Amino acid sequence: MTSETPPDSPPRSARRSLWRAAAPWLVAAAALAWLLHRLPFAAVRVALATGPWPLLAAYVVLELALILLADAWAASVALRLSGGSLPYWRVVAMRGATYLGTVIHPLAGQGSFGWFLARAGQGAWSAGGVVLLLFVTQGLALVVAGAFGVAVAPAWLRQPALPLLSLLVLGLLIYLALLTRPPRRLARLPLLQPLFAAGVRGHLIAVAARLPHVALLVVLMWGQLRIWGIPVPLLAGLALTPLVLFVAALPITPAGLGTVQAL
Repeated sequence: MTSETPPDSPPRSARRSLWRAAAPWLVAAAALAWLLHRLPFAAVRVALATGPWPLLAAYVVLELALILLADAWAASVALRLSGGSLPYWRVVAMRGATYLGTVIHPLAGQGSFGWFLARAGQGAWSAGGVVLLLFVTQGLALVVAGAFGVAVAPAWLRQPALPLLSLLVLGLLIYLALLTRPPRRLARLPLLQPLFAAGVRGHLIAVAARLPHVALLVVLMWGQLRIWGIPVPLLAGLALTPLVLFVAALPITPAGLGTVQAL
């Protein structure tokens, strides 16, 4: 008789789950440790002591209000493309209630919005599909904004940014090609049906609706740096910020913690 432990025994499964949950935090800790190792702490202390905190706080409140209005409009457009319909101001309330989740990660905020949609009668699979459409089209809008930013960026910045941007554009084209001729197995999945129902035309409409939101994110984040006295040129900000926002949305670390600051 042998007493072999089954490969998927509860303790081993629990350990795997623990590692999956801990991995993003470990990556964030490593990125922050590397960043702190390179920071001039004396300069940081002076900046924190003399920084314009009241002005920055007022600016952030205004920034969040503008971003919420643009975000909710893009979400309402994506919702209509997926066959749903909610009043704009209700979408504003739902998105505003989920913004705290984005402190953990953008996916957490979008997932909370999906929960609200399901409660509003959208249906669980349909709500999940809408959230997926929102997430995908925001990524596509960031690629478009990044392409514009790199096109107007100084030459010294354009050259190192081109390889990453080219990779993102290639991924965009592959995704659009899949929309035109989706594999049968994928097309039958309820979660993906809103994506295929929207099609290329619907995606382009959703991306166009998302671009004002992304443009506000880019310009207003650049404004935060200027208020704090960090003299980032506007053209450099237009080129770099979309790439930073794209990395922040990847499920590598919680809310891009560590990776965003390092970039």
